[in-house]
Amino acid sequence: MTIAPVQRRAPVQERSRRTVTRILDAAAAIADEHGVEAATTRAIADRAGVSYPSLYRFFADREAILGELLERQCADLDARCVAAEKTWTITSVADLLNNEIDVHLRYYCEHPSTARMWMGGRTSPAVTNYVRARMQTLADRLHALLVERGLIPADSDPRAMLVAVEMADRMLELSYRSAEDFDEEILAIGRRALIAFGDELSR
Repeated sequence: MTIAPVQRRAPVQERSRRTVTRILDAAAAIADEHGVEAATTRAIADRAGVSYPSLYRFFADREAILGELLERQCADLDARCVAAEKTWTITSVADLLNNEIDVHLRYYCEHPSTARMWMGGRTSPAVTNYVRARMQTLADRLHALLVERGLIPADSDPRAMLVAVEMADRMLELSYRSAEDFDEEILAIGRRALIAFGDELSR
């Protein structure tokens, strides 16, 4: 599956913005209910109640729709993470990493299409760059949070948290690799590895 980056101008008129929202909502609903491959432009247009010319006025093709949907869902997920982080009592690096994983898993359970697009859509350079930028932003935020709470030294190498974030992302990708079922054992193994890595960072 190829997911294209968003390369269109955001609509200015309220009516156009509502149409774009309906298209993205329709794509999300179809992908969650029937799988990402079922989210064709025809199915999306029919579900959104828009004409095909209207859909193509806002999006070049199916991949562009999925690309913007993925970015919208990731922004929603990031907002949930930031809100949750403010409520956590964190006593270790492992606590923080485990909590972040749990927030991601809950979101993926609510929006199965997000997991499939995030894990399986990294086939274009632009999307790969988007993924890398999100991982860096997340790592920087977690590093700052840990320093603020005195759980790691202020002069600790921020790249260590980037490694931890990338490890967690890879662990989730492996857990979702099977199209038939989520692999709980991979998740458990990955958590143990992250805990060990987190303990090392705390020393």
